[in-house]
Amino acid sequence: MTSTSKPIIEVRIAGRGVVRGGDKTVDAETKAVCDLCGAESDAVVSVGGAFACKGCLRGRLEAVTVAAWELRGADGGGLPWGKVSG
Repeated sequence: MTSTSKPIIEVRIAGRGVVRGGDKTVDAETKAVCDLCGAESDAVVSVGGAFACKGCLRGRLEAVTVAAWELRGADGGGLPWGKVSG
């Protein structure tokens, strides 16, 4: 893969099929198992490596947000997820 090419995104939907790079394959036998947590899910996605469920992806995105906030510069401020209103 070159630096200008994008990895192919593959989505597996349990009991329905696969969409890979925009091409769909209908297959009622499709399983959606997360390679990160090992759980069966309704859907998993891969961008060229392990398949991840929505929960694992969400956790990793939250970790990126928190890490960016924790490593902010001296001019950074506020909460990492925006304004909290009550």
